[in-house]
Amino acid sequence: MAPGVGNKAPVPRHRTGCLTCRKRKVKCDELKPNCAKCQRLQRPCLWSTDVPASGRSQSGARPYVLGDVSRGSNVPSTSPPGQRFVVEFPNVSRSTIPYIHHFISFCSRFLVYSNDGEGNPFQEELVPLAVQHPALLYAMAAVAAGHLSRSQRQHQLAAGKHYSMALRGLSEMLHDMMIAKSDATLGTCLLLCIYEMAHSESGLWLRHLKGARDLILYRGGPKVTDYLSRFFSLLDVSSSMFVGDGPLLKGNYWLEHDTPSTEDGSKPKTAIPNWPAYDPEGQNENLFHTLMTFMARMSRLSAESMKHDADQSEIRAIATEIHADLQHWWQSCTPEVQNQPNDWRRQIRSRELTIAETLQEEGVSSTRSCVFACIIYVNHILNPVNREPQNPEVAEAIAEIVEIAKETPEGYGLEMGLYFSLFMAGIAVFNEPEIEDVLRKKLKADTRVSIYVSIPHALRETPGSQKQHADRALELLEVLWGRQHRYGVKYDWRQVQIQMGILMYVFQSQPNAAFQRNYAHDFCDV
Repeated sequence: MAPGVGNKAPVPRHRTGCLTCRKRKVKCDELKPNCAKCQRLQRPCLWSTDVPASGRSQSGARPYVLGDVSRGSNVPSTSPPGQRFVVEFPNVSRSTIPYIHHFISFCSRFLVYSNDGEGNPFQEELVPLAVQHPALLYAMAAVAAGHLSRSQRQHQLAAGKHYSMALRGLSEMLHDMMIAKSDATLGTCLLLCIYEMAHSESGLWLRHLKGARDLILYRGGPKVTDYLSRFFSLLDVSSSMFVGDGPLLKGNYWLEHDTPSTEDGSKPKTAIPNWPAYDPEGQNENLFHTLMTFMARMSRLSAESMKHDADQSEIRAIATEIHADLQHWWQSCTPEVQNQPNDWRRQIRSRELTIAETLQEEGVSSTRSCVFACIIYVNHILNPVNREPQNPEVAEAIAEIVEIAKETPEGYGLEMGLYFSLFMAGIAVFNEPEIEDVLRKKLKADTRVSIYVSIPHALRETPGSQKQHADRALELLEVLWGRQHRYGVKYDWRQVQIQMGILMYVFQSQPNAAFQRNYAHDFCDV
């Protein structure tokens, strides 16, 4: 969840600069896969071989091989040192290969943890499955092309084309009972969910997320040993904060102590103990997974509080309990986590932090911002329109989030954690133009870098709207701020959301045993 650091290994130089720098007519340092200027300015770094000049496909002419991404065209290895890990795609069109490369070298590193380039299961376990499963291959290409289209519109057509092919392939996979249980099918479903969350105004992301839920149950239920289940839990809980009925699966299923015991009574051990590699002791992972339990409780309570017949005294009692539990847990965390200086990047040290140490600090920073966002969230349930003077605790949480955002350099890519925090700070401020401007700039700045746009997953346009790929979260904040400035009173962002016609999807956690048929049937009508 931490914002990524942009550190790259030394790479060979190319004869010419990247296409992005050449188009801007500026000098390029020619470092691959991302030159320094593109990193600093948050621009996709494209090279003359990255995207074919012609859109025509040349399938089956020869196999394409992807190897070590650190040299600009390869995949990190799970093999012993000295052995190259090679993925060969024998029947892939020339126009698709650059997008697969972009997925492996960039997108896969930011799906769950930022700059996760070592021991990444999406690279090492999921990518090889795409050789035998075209739907998964096309889903990867769709996510990558969609990411590139953020700043270069010519990739939009390719993104839509690959998405459609992945959708058709997924429908076929769901009709085979054995294939439906495979990682390839679940991975395809989750990647299509990501594509819809980031690039579509429709509610198809909801179908994909519910489909992923049903696939996980069909496989025997969520497992902490499964990286795809962990990925699902992050999407499930984070989206539930804005959706309306809590997470799709009951319980804290992402925590090891909530998983069922094996036959001998022991708990299953994680198959990925060092993921991410820069968090070998699991400090950041444990922090955020615990925080997710509070997020799930708050999302359920928020949904209850919006019902017409809600017992507000009971809502306040539950919110007060959650608030107390959250504070107790936060106070029990180590001082290094609680009191991390917001300017830790600029502090003078006897030596520079290693990449792993830097990423650990980034993870702590992102988790801290989420804690402050949760403080705002639970206080919002207690006092949605600030009929009383703003709680000092909320004011402090806003200030901390703003400072963390200010200290995050451009080009690092704000991921789900900090996006959530910026949005929550935005709904809590009241007629403070300077803070609003900081939040506005940050939410706008990183949409080209991040896999996830600055848009809470449930906030989507109404059918028939002419806007596409709009930053609806920021648009909602602009409407909220405008009304508050105009009328001098605080508004509940959830009511503004409804009035704007932004869809709020309500999940119904009722898995259907015939999910293969139903999920596949859904897409026949799309």
